[in-house]
Amino acid sequence: MSVVPAEQIYTVSELNQLVRQLFEAEPRFARCYVAGEISNFKHHTSGHMYFTLKDEQSRLRAVMFAGKNRSIGFKPEDGMRVIVVGSISVFDRDGSYQMYVDEMQPDGIGALYVAFTQLKERLTAEGLFAQSRKRPLPRYPKRIGVVTSPTGAVIRDICSTLRRRYPNATVVLSPAQVQGPTAAATLVRGIERLVRLSEEAEPIDVVIVARGGGSLEELWPFNEEILARAIAACPIPVISAVGHETDFTIADFVADVRAATPTGAAEQAAPSAQELYLKLSQLKNATHVGLTRKLESHRKQLQYLERSRALQDPERSISTRRVTLDYLESQLRQFAQRPLVQADRQFRSLRDRVIRLDMRSQVSNGRMKLAAFETRASGTIKTHLSTKVNNFERLVATLTALNPLAVLSRGYSVIFRPDGETVVSKANDLHPGDEVSLRLQDGFVKGRIVEDWGGSHGRAVQSKLDI
Repeated sequence: MSVVPAEQIYTVSELNQLVRQLFEAEPRFARCYVAGEISNFKHHTSGHMYFTLKDEQSRLRAVMFAGKNRSIGFKPEDGMRVIVVGSISVFDRDGSYQMYVDEMQPDGIGALYVAFTQLKERLTAEGLFAQSRKRPLPRYPKRIGVVTSPTGAVIRDICSTLRRRYPNATVVLSPAQVQGPTAAATLVRGIERLVRLSEEAEPIDVVIVARGGGSLEELWPFNEEILARAIAACPIPVISAVGHETDFTIADFVADVRAATPTGAAEQAAPSAQELYLKLSQLKNATHVGLTRKLESHRKQLQYLERSRALQDPERSISTRRVTLDYLESQLRQFAQRPLVQADRQFRSLRDRVIRLDMRSQVSNGRMKLAAFETRASGTIKTHLSTKVNNFERLVATLTALNPLAVLSRGYSVIFRPDGETVVSKANDLHPGDEVSLRLQDGFVKGRIVEDWGGSHGRAVQSKLDI
């Protein structure tokens, strides 16, 4: 290898930067359109989307940053064909070139259907299609709002149907585009316009959002999310009538009622005047029959009353009721006086019994008996008390004679062992040096045996006590 000047040798980073500059200097790479199939798709937690675009022969790495991908109206997935718009550059760290995507859209009709399906699934998960949030239509609307094109056949069909079926209703047109990229926004403004008119002027009872049939691309404004949310937020019940009977849009699912055609929407929004007239006629006949039967019943009852004795001879009827009243009055008096008579009889009987008892003599006899009982009781108590006192004095004298302390008062004493409990009753039980305790009349004294005073030949030993 020949010697190369140092200034001609590139580092890897310098070479990658140089290639990147070449890419960025090429105008065709600054903004280019690329069609391909998505693979290796990854939606990072940062919000960035990383994926690979491929066709039958090649692959291209791509990235779409979070600030760019918020505006796309569908969810990219592996296998989906898309058209992307962006710039080509080199990623210095890896030395590979990749596409930085600014915009993305589905490629072809199949992609529109994918976007429709994805939005439908997402709104279903949010509950916008739930049957529980569907509101009933008013039975007899006075003002019907219509959001559609002012020049198409739809508004003419709706108005002619309402004039034929229910001419009492007033149609309020809120014009909007029904086809094209800006149609969804004008449809939303049309609904909002009717809501404001209902709040600020006379109320609108029901809103019809309608257009005629068409292809999927032509009906696409009614599949956009902004219109679906506007219908869901509308405080007035909404009827969706988009396309023909076989056409279904997101607006149909979120509306309170779906009509197959604009004419069908007008028929559902208002009742048939002929049917109402027929129903009123039936109610009129039923009311007439009911009243006729009621009047006939009252007429028969009146005739019965006219033939009654009370109306033909009222004085006799009154006299009969007077007799009944007199009888009831007599019975009432008897019932009222009977308890008083019985109480008076009982009082007189008790009074006579009290008089016959002669309470004063009975009280005098009672006093005499009480005095005699008192005398007998007093003597018995005194005798019993005297006996008890004599017995008590005898017992006291006996206890006094038996009391050892009485003996001690005559000069005697009792000898105890040092514990103060064991009595010494024999002289032989004592020996010189033994300690003893003497119980005298007025207390105890302690002493010790110091010597014997005599022999022990058959007689008790006499000991000298040192106190």
